[in-house]
Amino acid sequence: MTLKNLGSKTEVLSLLGNDVLASTAVGSAVDIQGYEGSAAFVLAAEAGGSGITYAIKITECDTSGGTYTDVTDGAFTTTSANTALVEKIYLNVSELKQYLKISSTVAGGTGAGAVAVVALASKKYG
Repeated sequence: MTLKNLGSKTEVLSLLGNDVLASTAVGSAVDIQGYEGSAAFVLAAEAGGSGITYAIKITECDTSGGTYTDVTDGAFTTTSANTALVEKIYLNVSELKQYLKISSTVAGGTGAGAVAVVALASKKYG
């Protein structure tokens, strides 16, 4: 998939706000119903500390409060211990369920690094 029409229809969606990720957590639901086509999902993770790793994945559901399941090809590379990572993955939001959440697993102790996940997605009707 490729991103096209990066113009007035493209918006930045915050799936996980930039903050220190100290422990395993699940983000808030983000409604993607008004978007279509390919979207770039970008993870920016600061080094979390000695022995700390972050495993970040995108999950989906038909309702905001329902049971979320992993998105196929929606997992970022698990960070190496005490190493920063910036990574992007592409997904077709037209093929995803209406609501997305970020699921994060912190391993190796208490994380001390900031982590953020954003998406660049195009509105259906701009």
